[in-house]
Amino acid sequence: MIKAINPAFSNVKFGAQPDEEKPARPESRILPNTLQTRISQKFHKTSNAFLEYPIKGLKGDVNSDFYEFLSMGIIPYLAGSAMFMLMFNMIGKLDPKSKVLAGMNGKKMALGVVLYGLFKTLSNDLVTRPVYWGTGVDLELPVEHVYYPLPTEPGEAANIMPQIQQRKVYDSREFFRKDLIQKDIGAPYYDKVAKKLGMGENLNDSTTETTPIIQSIVSMTKTAKSLSSYAWAGVGVGLAVQDSWNDFFEAIKNRKRHVAKPGEGFLNKMGSRMKNMGTNFVDISKTFGKSFAKSWKTMWTGKEGTTGFMKHAGKAWLLLTGALTVGSTANVIYRARKMGKESTNKVIDKNKESTVI
Repeated sequence: MIKAINPAFSNVKFGAQPDEEKPARPESRILPNTLQTRISQKFHKTSNAFLEYPIKGLKGDVNSDFYEFLSMGIIPYLAGSAMFMLMFNMIGKLDPKSKVLAGMNGKKMALGVVLYGLFKTLSNDLVTRPVYWGTGVDLELPVEHVYYPLPTEPGEAANIMPQIQQRKVYDSREFFRKDLIQKDIGAPYYDKVAKKLGMGENLNDSTTETTPIIQSIVSMTKTAKSLSSYAWAGVGVGLAVQDSWNDFFEAIKNRKRHVAKPGEGFLNKMGSRMKNMGTNFVDISKTFGKSFAKSWKTMWTGKEGTTGFMKHAGKAWLLLTGALTVGSTANVIYRARKMGKESTNKVIDKNKESTVI
């Protein structure tokens, strides 16, 4: 008779020893679309474009990619702007007889460079925000993209460290970051888009249904944003050439300066300079605000003494810019909603269950 064997070590369990806890690997994620995030992303991208990416490219680093190449486009933009501002203000030194006038014009042209870039950048929200409110698609949704570069040394010496790139969900039209939307927001994101586009609620697969329309929205919005931003950049230049800025430049020129007195202590000097700095900041800021407001008024009404086309040129450009911004944005929302409604007018009702054979 065969008897059952009762093992002496019945409490012994086999299995792999648990590994030591490792720190979680950083992952790409969607960031909140706030002013703080935008400034942080812009600073990160710009600083790397000047300090890191050129060095990697010149060294022939295997991890130097197209993103870094595009990011370095900010270098000629800023360097060229600084060069133009310097050239405009050098005009006065070439002709001493008209130094004051040329210097004043140079300052206006330099201000025009600043307002050109500022208006071009800030005007993007005049298109993307209404499109988001009207369709639910946020083209400015920021992403912190984490990637692991190729090893540059063999074996343990590789020491691969995760790198971060500042991107946006819709940088690519065809391959926008659905994975991050699904991970960080989920299906409700697409449900919201479908509802705003008039496609109904509780769709069987809102992700699949809305994707083609989202891709069209991305294309249309980028085009509208480009047209509008350059028109607003022209407004910035138009504002900068108005005579109302003369008061602003005079305020900078006549700002309070500390005059050292014999035997004056260090603390007194610093206290006086700090006080002057605060006073100058307040006075110059007020003058800037007044000059800015007057420049809008002058651009709309025209300079005194001008007639005909020149008197109404500024008003015409402002009206054209406003119409272009409103019209192109409204076109995006209208066409997107039209596509959404057309997708619901098919034979199969997408709100009902269906079997595909």
